[in-house]
Amino acid sequence: MTPASPASNAPRPAPGGPSPRERRQERTRRDLVDAVLAIIAERGLADTTIERVSEVSGISRGTVYAHYPGGRDALLRDAYARLGRELVERTRAAADAADEWRDRLSAHARSLFDLAADSRLGHFYNVSGPTLVVDGAERGIGSGASASMIADALREAQSCGEVAADVDAHATALLLVGALRESAIRIASAPAESDACFAAFARLVDGLAAR
Repeated sequence: MTPASPASNAPRPAPGGPSPRERRQERTRRDLVDAVLAIIAERGLADTTIERVSEVSGISRGTVYAHYPGGRDALLRDAYARLGRELVERTRAAADAADEWRDRLSAHARSLFDLAADSRLGHFYNVSGPTLVVDGAERGIGSGASASMIADALREAQSCGEVAADVDAHATALLLVGALRESAIRIASAPAESDACFAAFARLVDGLAAR
């Protein structure tokens, strides 16, 4: 019998799992997006250049372009998507921890307004980002998830008789998300208005309660 070669005994990735090369690529992209968000938070969008990203991340410009052939715009799209996913995670955790349907809806306002009040990242996510990311999978990650979660919370509250039966959960969720988005745009420019916007949102939510 022919002895097995060393290569045949080498560990192999689990079927369907990422290869070592794919994991390295993902780690590089994660490091680049980390650098983008750090630069935006510290210096603003205007100073977020490929040269600066390369300097902060310690990754060569050639490697940056190898992972993001679209350059700065592609990096910003990925950074925008990251913020959207993190917003969804924080919102879902806060909503799941709430005991009452009003608090579950208010969790969406608090999470978004806290992000909006961040002087750099909030402006990027709520103001600059939507002008840069006008289509694609990155667009609407946060608002789409919020609309779905809000609609589900309203339907659950209706089943318990806590929200008026004639409330259209889907349409109402879309309207509430629109109100949240417009408020967040305002807060990104005037963070001091966060509390007033939150109180106004709570009043809107309260109006949905069964009487």
